[in-house]
Amino acid sequence: MRFYILTDLEGIEGVVLPVQTESGNPMYEKARRLLTREVNIMVRTLNEIGVEEIVVLDGHGANQAYNLVYEELVDGAKYIMGSPWPNYLPMLTSNFDGLMIIGAHAMAGTRGSVLDHTMSSRAWRNAYINDTLVGEIGISAFYAGSLGVPLVFVSGDDNACLEAKNLVSNVETAVTKYGLTRTSAVMLPPATVEDNIKSALKKAVERCKDIKPLKVEGPVNFKIEFLLAEHAQRYWNKEGVTLLDSRTVVFTGKDAREAIERWYST
Repeated sequence: MRFYILTDLEGIEGVVLPVQTESGNPMYEKARRLLTREVNIMVRTLNEIGVEEIVVLDGHGANQAYNLVYEELVDGAKYIMGSPWPNYLPMLTSNFDGLMIIGAHAMAGTRGSVLDHTMSSRAWRNAYINDTLVGEIGISAFYAGSLGVPLVFVSGDDNACLEAKNLVSNVETAVTKYGLTRTSAVMLPPATVEDNIKSALKKAVERCKDIKPLKVEGPVNFKIEFLLAEHAQRYWNKEGVTLLDSRTVVFTGKDAREAIERWYST
């Protein structure tokens, strides 16, 4: 079996403040180690189950995708680090049995969710796959789904896990904390988080064949509503981009993957 793991930082155990997700300070350095710990738990668990191939994408931060602590990573997986990537979710192909997301956060505007945003808290307001409002969980799930790869596991705060289940009802989830406000949460102890991840992960592997890929009939529109016109202006004169107004751009493809790639490569 083969699984693709997408990592983020906001949904990791112990992470609740913006400063913990921004490089260049001691709190971020501690958060990196918490992320690496959770990734290692996943890799070890999947190896114990007998998974043949694991690809881990260090996915937090468009310009700082070097969050995993390299020297602390365990054997048994391939790790993609650094940026830019050649394409969105590099090395993901139709040969994978499932997509897993660790450290996920809820979409922008989710009440009581830790560090909620969609791609950029400074620039993005909303994103849609056709008529479905999506955050980063949904963007990745639709992208993988167009390749026939189902979203089978998500970890993060309770709101991120609920968002995943609203998209894929039988996805396995592992709660790492319970959001109170955007910058506060009821934290679970590390041992409890580890147990939650291991339990949900084993179920995800057992049930991955029963979870359907998240697909939508083409053509597919990937629409982004930016906060300000200046955030959208880089796309104004680009071929293949439709402008609904000065702040809203649409990328169209034969499927979700192609539509998202048109955004990513523009």
